[in-house]
Amino acid sequence: MRRETQNVLLVLLGGALLKISFNGTYLRYVKAGHQWLLILAGVVMIALAAVSIVRELRGARIHGHDHPARSAWLLMLPVLAVFLVAPPALGADTVNRRDAAESPRTDVAADGTELFPALPPGDPVDVTLTDFSLRAAWDSGDSLTDRRVRLTGFVVHDGDNTYVARIAIACCAADAYPVKVRLRGDDLAAYPDDSWVHLVATVVPDSATRANEYVPTATVHQVTPTTEPEDPYEH
Repeated sequence: MRRETQNVLLVLLGGALLKISFNGTYLRYVKAGHQWLLILAGVVMIALAAVSIVRELRGARIHGHDHPARSAWLLMLPVLAVFLVAPPALGADTVNRRDAAESPRTDVAADGTELFPALPPGDPVDVTLTDFSLRAAWDSGDSLTDRRVRLTGFVVHDGDNTYVARIAIACCAADAYPVKVRLRGDDLAAYPDDSWVHLVATVVPDSATRANEYVPTATVHQVTPTTEPEDPYEH
């Protein structure tokens, strides 16, 4: 690869990293805590390219020749896609293609359960889908029983079943896995896949079992449409 091409790529990739870092798009790829790393990487790339370009220009003046790099500009096309097209967050299609059994669990006792902390007061109380699913499957204290919780996620239809789901990531989108809760009660047929909603629901006791890959069921009492949050993933 010619030096001119390397410089163009460094500028474009560095600029792309800075763009997604400052407009929030980076949250579709990595956790919020990684923003400063992306900014640092973008600045370093652009700085390296600037130093290299200055050296090339000085060398061209001294030796009296220039190196055309027309083909390098063709490499702008894929990087321009990053600037102009914001990819959507992982959604319903990912949930339906990934096995829920891949979702990680907390460390559990020999009998497969553990005592979770009590839920905070409130009616309803805000609970992440990850916490809801883990409590429904493994909490020996039944902390969800008779508690109204507010869940936030996107709708997923799979045959006759409807779920509310989120994509959880440990570090970045590469290690993403789906977390979902099966819904019953309120008619959700009017909500298409990937529609974001707030749900007020209660757990169906003993609904998360090995037979259904520990996906709990919740009875829905209220549905409120909402917009996709700035950070669509759970962590």
